[in-house]
Amino acid sequence: MRSLILMMQFFTRIPIKIDISAKEEDFSKGIVFMPLVGLIVGLFNYGIYSVADHFLGETLALVFWFAANIFITGGIHLDGLGDTCDGLFSARDKERILEIMKDSRIGTNGVIAIALDFTFRLSILSAMPYKDMGIAIILAPMVAKTLVLLLMGISKYARANGGMGGLFYSHMSIKRLILGISSGIIMILLFGSLKGLVAMIGSTVIIMAFRNFVISKIDGMTGDTLGAASELAEISFMMFIYVLERNIF
Repeated sequence: MRSLILMMQFFTRIPIKIDISAKEEDFSKGIVFMPLVGLIVGLFNYGIYSVADHFLGETLALVFWFAANIFITGGIHLDGLGDTCDGLFSARDKERILEIMKDSRIGTNGVIAIALDFTFRLSILSAMPYKDMGIAIILAPMVAKTLVLLLMGISKYARANGGMGGLFYSHMSIKRLILGISSGIIMILLFGSLKGLVAMIGSTVIIMAFRNFVISKIDGMTGDTLGAASELAEISFMMFIYVLERNIF
C-alpha cells in the first residue's frame, strides 16, 4: 500500500495527504503499481467525460475529458513531451540535448509537439464510435504506463546522475518490471478484450520506434523521454482502437 500511495502522489494530483517519508528505492518498488495508477486516471477521465456528455453533449464532453486528464496528472507527461521535442530536434550533441531538456523554459518544438498532442487526441476521439469511447479513454493511460515500464526495462538511463527518471532506475528489478507489465496486460484483457490487446501491440511497435530514435540521439532514456513516450502511447492506443473498429472489428 505504501508503494501504491507513492505512485499516486507522484503521477497524479489526487489529494492523498499521507506523509510516507519515501526513500529512493521506494520509487523502483512502486513501478509494479504504475499500470493500476494509469487505470485509476482513465476511470477518472471517463467519469468526467460521461457526466459532461450527459449534460453538455459530446463536443464539450471531449474538451472536459482532455481538461480532466491534465488536471489529474498535473500535465507531467505533457511537460516531458515538450522538453523532449525541444531537445531531440535541436540538432545538438548529446550533452547539449540533455541540458536543453532540463531547461524549464519551453521552445518552439515543444509548443508544436503539445499542440499536435491536443489535436490528435481530440480528433481521434471525436471521430471514434461512441461504443469504443470507454475502452479508449479508460485504458489509454494504463497502456501508456505499461509501455513505459517496458521502455525502462530495455533501456538504460541516459543521464550520468540526477533527474526524476533516475529515481525509478536506481533500484529497479526484473521481477518488478515483469509483475507491472503483466498486470497491465491482464487489465487490458479484462476491460478491452481482443481489440484492446491488438491496439496495445500496435502501440508497442510505435513506442519501440520512438525508443530507437531517442537512443540514437542521447543513448538512453530520461524522465522527460519516458513522459513523452507516455503521451505517444496514449495517442497510439486510441488511434489503433479507431483503426481496428473501422477496418476489422
